[in-house]
Amino acid sequence: MTGSDTYKLFVLRHGQSELNHENIFCGWIDAGLTEKGKAQAKNAAALIKVHCMANSLEPPKIGYTSRLVRTQQTIEVMLEELNIKPNYRVVTKSTNVDKILREEWSREEALVLQTWRLNERHYGAWQGQRKPTILQEYGKEQYMFIRRDYNGRPPAADLSREMVQEVDDKGSLTGYDFKEPNRRVKYNLEEHSGETLPNNESLSDVVERLDGFLNQIILKNLDYCSSGLVVAHGSSVRSILKIIEGISDTDIKDVEIPNAIPLVIELDRHTKMFVRKYYLDPELAKINAEKVRNEGFEKRD
Repeated sequence: MTGSDTYKLFVLRHGQSELNHENIFCGWIDAGLTEKGKAQAKNAAALIKVHCMANSLEPPKIGYTSRLVRTQQTIEVMLEELNIKPNYRVVTKSTNVDKILREEWSREEALVLQTWRLNERHYGAWQGQRKPTILQEYGKEQYMFIRRDYNGRPPAADLSREMVQEVDDKGSLTGYDFKEPNRRVKYNLEEHSGETLPNNESLSDVVERLDGFLNQIILKNLDYCSSGLVVAHGSSVRSILKIIEGISDTDIKDVEIPNAIPLVIELDRHTKMFVRKYYLDPELAKINAEKVRNEGFEKRD
């Protein structure tokens, strides 16, 4: 099968965030990119640009991010490097994406669809906590089960303490230096569309909430543009790979996703079935994936 027989889906985890750098479970907390993270995003775009030029491909004009700031900042840097103007749209279950593509999208710009379904896994009460501290509290076996087993789920978040409150928020006085944004404000569109947002998740939960969006929106939209760009998170990228490749519940625990290295997923143009995947910088991907595996056990760069 030649390259022209396949659709190309460029998938990557966001650049390094402020909480990645501090070895903290970030989850749905809105941490911005570090300067290193912005440089990683720029490099990711350069890799995609070179790949597209070498293979006579048009750069992706339909993009997807989570609703979290670190993915939005990553794609913003990438599109600037690719010299493509973005048009951002928040997508809920009531959004008519086909109508947007048919009537409101100019192919001179990149349409970026943003959805909570691409959010990082919700780490519940672990959010905002340092990984070495959680490791010490739970022990290696339980820590790794909750962190990597397909059905491992952390304790639920107490949103009255761990989410920014609308009135009289006490900040770090509650024991949480880092908090999830107030949902009534940040996820107002989702709330009015009747979306049910989680307080904690296993990877199986992420797969369940992402499956429909992946198949009915991301893969379907490849018919409009033969490539797409997904900027997501470690758990949501792992979920995409599990769904597309059919990775087993057991094997998915060994899949690690490095920051900001584009992974190309090729899909058959007729069936949209998985053909192959490859990193645009495989050596760096291998090194950085190992760093992700060891989070909590050693200090990160």
